[in-house]
Amino acid sequence: MHRFTRRVGLCAALVCLAAGCGAAPTQQSAPPSSAGPTPTSADVSPRDLTVSWANDYCGAVSELVLSVSEMPAIDASSPRRASETSGELLEVVVGGLDRTVDRLENLDAAPVVGADRVREQALNTYGGIRDRARAVLDELHHAEGVEASRKAVSAVREPLDDIGALDLLDGFDAVPELREASSDAPACRTLTSTDAAPRIDSPGS
Repeated sequence: MHRFTRRVGLCAALVCLAAGCGAAPTQQSAPPSSAGPTPTSADVSPRDLTVSWANDYCGAVSELVLSVSEMPAIDASSPRRASETSGELLEVVVGGLDRTVDRLENLDAAPVVGADRVREQALNTYGGIRDRARAVLDELHHAEGVEASRKAVSAVREPLDDIGALDLLDGFDAVPELREASSDAPACRTLTSTDAAPRIDSPGS
């Protein structure tokens, strides 16, 4: 299956290297993220409202995709640098998750039955990953000594694996109107340009 970007897999593998459990893969470039324009019309059809809502939803998800594309590399040259750069990586990821959650929370009223359920499920998923990433970031900041730092760096892989397992349009297939609208929403087309169930690459895939 196509993976939207390989940056998560790359950085998770570097976490493994920094923790002393493997070799780093070759750097691969990340594709650009794009949240297309939202249709704005004083008098729109139910179909147009659904396309607009789907576009806003995908725009929210694109905040995470953008943060993944901007994740800094982990410097495994020393335990101290591994800890510092792992923290920098997580701060970027948490920022993207914050923006995704914020935009999902501020979506307009769902235009079709089932859309609110998709949004709530996404909020639980992205919010949960954000909370776990924040916990690891806190562990990194408070780690004392080489072994504690190495353990904290190793834990960075967990939220990255969670992100790598995401289906960015999870739940859309269960709501026919959303599934159809996503094909006309620019931001969704960016996420699904080569795969109907886009994911951010997970390690080992």
